[in-house]
Amino acid sequence: MQGGGTRSPVSGTQPPDPRQVVLARFIRFCSSVFSTPLPQEAAALTVNRISEMVRVDRAVLVKLHGKNPIIAVTGGGPAAQDSSFADAVEAVLQRYKNSQKTAIVPRIPENAKESSPHLWQIQQAMGGTRILWLPLWLSHDDSIQPQHALWLERWHGHPWEKQDIDLLQHAALFLGHGLMRPRVETRSKKRFTRIAAFIILIIFLAMPVTSSVTAPARISPDRPYYIFAPMDGILKELFVRPGQWVEKDDILFRYDSRVLDKRLDEAYRNVAAARAKFAKLEGAAHRDPDARAELPVQRLEVERAESDARFFANQRARADVKNARPGVIVLDDPDALIGSSLQTGQAVMSVADPSQTKLRIMVPASDIGFLAKGARVSIRLDSAPLKSYPAIITRIGFEVQISEEQIPSVLAEAIWVGNPPDVRTGQKGTAKIIGKSTFMIMQILRKPLIAIRTFLGL
Repeated sequence: MQGGGTRSPVSGTQPPDPRQVVLARFIRFCSSVFSTPLPQEAAALTVNRISEMVRVDRAVLVKLHGKNPIIAVTGGGPAAQDSSFADAVEAVLQRYKNSQKTAIVPRIPENAKESSPHLWQIQQAMGGTRILWLPLWLSHDDSIQPQHALWLERWHGHPWEKQDIDLLQHAALFLGHGLMRPRVETRSKKRFTRIAAFIILIIFLAMPVTSSVTAPARISPDRPYYIFAPMDGILKELFVRPGQWVEKDDILFRYDSRVLDKRLDEAYRNVAAARAKFAKLEGAAHRDPDARAELPVQRLEVERAESDARFFANQRARADVKNARPGVIVLDDPDALIGSSLQTGQAVMSVADPSQTKLRIMVPASDIGFLAKGARVSIRLDSAPLKSYPAIITRIGFEVQISEEQIPSVLAEAIWVGNPPDVRTGQKGTAKIIGKSTFMIMQILRKPLIAIRTFLGL
């Protein structure tokens, strides 16, 4: 159209200048790197968005100093530090880390691949890989060494053009400073987090708590009926086992009665002999004054012999020890009793009512200060560690004993609160003895402070 006619919006639009497009992408890319709050995000953004400026099939951000040089890889995959690819990166790193110049990594001929086999494999992969080493320098001053570099790949044999390299070199200074820029916001957040955690810890340690100590506990019978040895002798047979229910007059154990049987036979023979002599003297007493005078003495001899026979018969009857009250047998080691020598009055076993039990708690001597009559106790048995039973301390011993754990301890007894639980005598567990109120820090540090004081001798 001629004159002052209007142009069509489409036909009158000028195509964008490629240089302006590249410049806009360059600015957006560098701005994004500078605006990231975390160094990890800046590293990931660098390798994933550098292809917006030039063609890059894979980018790797490399740390020039220290261990584990691979920081980030295009796509966000794991940066394996012990792979063949990492070995190839390490080989190029050692060659160029002291240089601030961009370099196209030369291809390794096949006849020289043994010098760097991993790098040769990378260059042969993907139809031919061209690698550009781009140091992310921080200043034009050569004395200021860069901290990072980019490993950039083009696949299928595509070469690196000069204009692309020039653009990347311009971006290198911005990227170097973007990766090294201190993240004030992140440090502030970390500082705030540390302060908040410290305040929470102080509040936690200053919380008032109820002091407590733990000690091993064992279920024992309450007021059992003890079986004592009625006489001296050897226990020959044991008719009961621990935990067995017995009724009244059941035989519990039997003595070795061979000596008693021998003495009883001798006593019966002595009675017979004494009676025979008494009868003979009684018949001769009518005509013999000596026999008449000896007759009272012989009568006493007969009574003595009969008394000995009754004694040994009674002892023989006591060789079978019977139970006097129904209940459950409480006995530690039944096998050790058979063949053992018993003395009169020695406690052999006990018979207990299984519904009446109590607790025997071996409290370490270092925790005696927490013991008091009436103190509350929480019991957790080994057979049911997630369930607790309440009890109360009723008796505290005075003597220090060595517990099963070889710790100097004091014996304390406790009774159940409310209805006794369904437990068996001999069960073991842990008793938690509740003490007075204290601070959490004292509850936590009490035993370590005791150990330190003992070690230092204070």
